[in-house]
Order: sequence, then C-alpha cells, then structure tokens
Amino acid sequence: MTEERGTGNNRKKWLKAFPIDIQSLYEKVDEPLPHSAKRWWWCWGGIVGLLFLLVAGTGLLLAMYYRAEPETAYNSVKHITEQARYGRFVRSVHQWGANFMIVFLFLHLLRVFVTGAFREYRWGAWMAGVCLLGIVLGMGVTGYSLVYEQISYWAITVTSNIMASVPFVGPMLKHLFIAGDEINQSTLSRLYALHVQILPALLILCSVVHLFFVRLIGMYLPGNQQDRDEEKALTTQKGHYHFYPEHFSSELTVFLYLTLIICLLAIALPATMGPPSDPLVTPEHIKPEWYFLPFYHLLKIVPGSVGVIILGVFGSIFFLWPVLDHFFFQKIDQKIFKGRLEGSLVIGVLIIGVYLAWAFLETKP
Repeated sequence: MTEERGTGNNRKKWLKAFPIDIQSLYEKVDEPLPHSAKRWWWCWGGIVGLLFLLVAGTGLLLAMYYRAEPETAYNSVKHITEQARYGRFVRSVHQWGANFMIVFLFLHLLRVFVTGAFREYRWGAWMAGVCLLGIVLGMGVTGYSLVYEQISYWAITVTSNIMASVPFVGPMLKHLFIAGDEINQSTLSRLYALHVQILPALLILCSVVHLFFVRLIGMYLPGNQQDRDEEKALTTQKGHYHFYPEHFSSELTVFLYLTLIICLLAIALPATMGPPSDPLVTPEHIKPEWYFLPFYHLLKIVPGSVGVIILGVFGSIFFLWPVLDHFFFQKIDQKIFKGRLEGSLVIGVLIIGVYLAWAFLETKP
C-alpha cells in the first residue's frame, strides 16, 4: 500500500514538471460526440489530418535530397527514385499518401452533404473546409510540378496560362505563381516555397479555424426527430461517446490500415520517372492529375476567361452553399415538396458524384 502511494506521488511530481495542466489539456482535447459518430465513415475528416502528417513526414525526407533549380531538380528526383536508399519507396508513399488525402477529403465533403452537417449555422466550418480543399489541390499541382519532367513543365505552363485568364488580376496571379511572365530560373524555387512553406502553413491555419467552428457549435446529429430521441435516450443511458480516447482510437485504427494499403501500393505500383522537361517539345497528350481532369476538360470546352469565370462562379456557389441552403433551398423544399425532398442535399451529392465519376472515367486509357 505504501509503495502504491509512493508511486502515485512520484507520478504527480513528474506531471508537475511540465508547465501545463494535464487534466485541463485532456478536457480541452476531449469532446462529447453523438453515438452515431461510431460509424467508420465519421472518421474521414480525421483521416485527412493524419494523412497530412504522413505526407509531411515523407516530404521532409525527400527535401533532404531535392534541389529546386531547373538544372538539378529532375536529376535530384531521379537520384531519390533510383539511387537513394529507400528513396523510391519514400517518394511512392508520399505520392500515394497525397492522392489518398485528396480522396478522403472529397469523401468527407460527400458525407457532410449526405448528412446535412453544414446546417444549423455551421457555416464557418464548411467555408474553412472548402478553403482546405483549395489549399490541398494547390499542394497537389505544386507537388507534381517540382519533379520537372516533361509533364511537370507543361503542367506549370497550362496552370500559369489559366491563372493569366482570370479577369483583372490574372497577370498578377501568374507572376506570383511562376515568379515572372514566363517560366524562368526562379520558377521552381517559387513553387517549392509554395509547396513546403506557404501552403502547409495555410493548411494548418485553416484546419485550426475549421476545428474551432466544429468545437464551437458541435457536431451535427443527422436523421429525423425519432433518431434524435433515440440518440438522447442512448446518451442518458450510456453517457456521451467521447472524442478521446474512443473516437481517436477508431480514427487511428483506420489510419494504420490505410497506411498499410499505401505501403503495399508503394511497393506494387511505385513512383516512376518520365522524360526530362523540354520546352521545345510539346507532348501529344497532356493530362493533369485525376482530381483536375473535370476542370481541365471544362476549360477545353469553354476556353479563356469565360471558362475561368464559370469555374469561379461554381467555386463561389460551393463556398456559400450553407447560406444558399438556409435562405433558398430549404424554403423551396417547404413550399413545393412540403419538406419531403432535401433539394440541397440531392443537388450537392449529384455535383460531387458527377465530379468524382468524371475524374474516374477520364483516368481510364
């Protein structure tokens, strides 16, 4: 008994050595959640954050060898892929992890649409989430541009030309993106700074804002009044389902299985090297990454500033969707369908579904 008390006192002294209140930190990390959050698809948002840690970790390892200059960029990536110990595996995990991160971000958005989790004034969390999507896509385009192979060079060219088509601020955006009016010696260092410094910092900032709004208002409980009554009865009987350690353990378990899948894919389908960049040779078939294919084909159908304006309008509607749903869609549902049809949810799911289906079909040879 005396030994147990001594051990407990030593533990308390050890904890007091830290300049933080452990109990207070636990209370801040923990969050009462609805029992419906036990379903595995409620882990998708947290999985995106954990995948970012995986991608950031492998990215730091790649940064030890990468040289962001036109003369050395391609050869440094080739050295990583073909000569550095475990370099091909690390690069492949980085590449597959980034793709899975984008997939789960889209799945998280889809889940939010299906459950209507953007409602009840959760507008701030939604808008921060849309900003996160834009930042992650930006990290994608800057990431595969850094390889500086043939497809990378023309991806930079096409992206900068699209930016130049934005009304009023297009030339300025293009100059900021490639550090000049054309691709030059400073372009890769600019893209490298965007990829490893500016965009990750913005990603962390938007993630904090997103989590702030989620914690401020709480998670949305999907379903009808009967589902809510059942949830209330279950909470009264068993207590709240807590974020830590219960929900966090579920997210970590899904992440570990996903990491295993990513490692297997990195071994079975590793990253490869294309031909080095050549400004004098235009590839016959230029295709961006799968998540940009719908944008790419829309701009091929409607080129120039008109296509960019259409994308801007769609992006603005997507960003303001909860506001439009609150003041427009829900009123139409009540007047026309008497609340029997969730027009906003149906339209939203169709848009994201068509986008993902289009991207999937275009990736096929």
